[in-house]
Amino acid sequence: MRHYLVSFAAIAVTIVPMGIANAADMIVEASYEPTYFEQFQPVTAQDMVAFVPGFSLQGGGGGDRGFGQASLNLLINGRRPSSKSSDAEDILSRIPASSVKRIDIVDGTSLDIPGLTGQVANIITAASEISGRWHYDARFADGTDPQLLEGEVSITGTRGNLEFVAGIGAGQFTFDEVGKEVFFDGDRTVFEERQEDVFFTLERPNATLNLTYTPDNSHVANVNLSTTLSNRRTGSRETFQAVQAQGTTGASLADGGEDEFEYEIGGDYSFPIGKGTLKLIGLHRFEDSDFNNSFLFLPEGADEYRSKFNRFDKEGEFIARGEYSWKSGTSQDWQLSWEGAFNYLDSNTEFADSFTPLTFDEVRVEEKRTEANLTHSIPLNPKINLQTSLGAEYSELDVTTNTEPARTFFRPKGFVSASYDANEKYTFRAKVERDVSQLNFGTFVSSVDLTDATANTGNSRIVPTQFWNGELEVERKGGGAFSGTASVYARYIEDPIDRILFSDGSEGPGNLKNAFRYGLEGNMTVVFDSLGAKGLRLELEGGLEDSSIDDPVTGQSRKINDTRVWNYEIGLTHDVPNSNWAWGLELRQFKQSTFFRLDQSFEARFRAPFNIARVTHKDVFGMRVDVFFQNFLGYEIERERLIFDGDRTGDLIGGEFFSRKRGNRMGLRISDTF
Repeated sequence: MRHYLVSFAAIAVTIVPMGIANAADMIVEASYEPTYFEQFQPVTAQDMVAFVPGFSLQGGGGGDRGFGQASLNLLINGRRPSSKSSDAEDILSRIPASSVKRIDIVDGTSLDIPGLTGQVANIITAASEISGRWHYDARFADGTDPQLLEGEVSITGTRGNLEFVAGIGAGQFTFDEVGKEVFFDGDRTVFEERQEDVFFTLERPNATLNLTYTPDNSHVANVNLSTTLSNRRTGSRETFQAVQAQGTTGASLADGGEDEFEYEIGGDYSFPIGKGTLKLIGLHRFEDSDFNNSFLFLPEGADEYRSKFNRFDKEGEFIARGEYSWKSGTSQDWQLSWEGAFNYLDSNTEFADSFTPLTFDEVRVEEKRTEANLTHSIPLNPKINLQTSLGAEYSELDVTTNTEPARTFFRPKGFVSASYDANEKYTFRAKVERDVSQLNFGTFVSSVDLTDATANTGNSRIVPTQFWNGELEVERKGGGAFSGTASVYARYIEDPIDRILFSDGSEGPGNLKNAFRYGLEGNMTVVFDSLGAKGLRLELEGGLEDSSIDDPVTGQSRKINDTRVWNYEIGLTHDVPNSNWAWGLELRQFKQSTFFRLDQSFEARFRAPFNIARVTHKDVFGMRVDVFFQNFLGYEIERERLIFDGDRTGDLIGGEFFSRKRGNRMGLRISDTF
């Protein structure tokens, strides 16, 4: 689905390695030359991929465990990007459209890259001596200061065997929400009403640099650098009025945020050795984050109440990885990979309120991990491709600030995936996988939510979640009016993380025994050119999911906390033939499952979909100008919080309900290449 809002969290490294690995073995489902995209007049490779029928970018963004096997369904010149922080849109947004020779959609199972299945976009580039692209964004919204500091410039080029991509950006995003909140007792009788004004601001300047060196001896080297500063503030201003005796009249102010500095340094070097190719990868990522939160309560006729909770984190990751790939026979691909990683978190917290003096806590978490995998790819016949992988990881998890001994784990990993190219229109795929998730070290740290007056105790005994994943997919290929994919999936989860009760009566994150997730998802593109409406496109995407976990309070099965229940996205675009004009409309909405604490529940709902309309002129003094209008359908969020006596098996003793609206917004993007 094509999005016209600028990402304000772009911290990506663009990777543009030269040369196509094993191009002869790729099963190319469709190729799109630059002439296909001429009617859209794209500025970047991201604009081009957005118009590939039936294709959706997936993966990336740094959430995976280590560097591991591929999850990003994107290749640049046949090679997997060697960066962890970057997501697909960030990578593609820094490649000028003029540098793209073509885009191939290939079957991931046919590649010699472990982990890739389904559709994969292979972006074939040929950088000129110097080229670049830039964009500037501005936004204006009801009740919010204008956003005038959003923009980015990137340059790419070659000097002999050296290719470079450099970018610098300034991100900004703000919004305000206003609404009404009511508090009620166990009989749902409202005793207090509040007027809310919620605010959010973010500033995020960033810079990236990628160097690729490709001498004539089949050696390839990449160096990737990125750094980001961010300042995020969020909070609310409230005035409240008692409507029953137990209510309070007064005001409150909540303020919180994060100041963060982060960087990533990575690189890889591949070269032929023996009968194959050895690729060595190194990466270091560091974040320094300060979280500051305060709450001021000013009731009429009573003393004020103040509280604060601050947290100071230093988090780092070191990864060293090697991959040796070779062929046996004419068609079988093998890869032996090994990886070592060291992750740590240093966290210091402090809390105080009007009744409690300042208290401190310190936590340091370390994880050392090594893993190895052997992957085999083979075409069983011209229509069936099979990829198998077998491996294991060994890890040591230690909270060095307590006296508990370090814990060690041995976990098998691997997958089997297959694709069946039934005919020129349909491909079927299947995959079964055993995997381990990346553990969020923040679950080891105690925290306080000052606004909701809830506390979370850190858990030093928590362990990473493990999965058995299964998926079946059918793809209708592009080339006609209709294209897209549909899939069903199931996931058996071991050691899922939910809310548990500790021996001191507090609660926090902890592992339960098991859980299940299953659902279906799909996307479809309708290109109306062959149906008589040239330039008109409809894109649909959505899914349904159910889940099951045994509630630690009631013992009954319920949905997993805060997981997707359903979602949809609808995008309609029209590039008006024989003109520089285009327009588009996008709607998207989702529902999350209820979030349960031991004595409370939180349920959020959206009363109207997120909506945005766009008008584009592709040649305003040679530049592309996009103007958008947002929230014209009354985008609104509701949340109900219920509080029970003791735990959720007790009687309802009260709760709160709010409804907030976000103001109408308009904005523009001016972009061009050079």
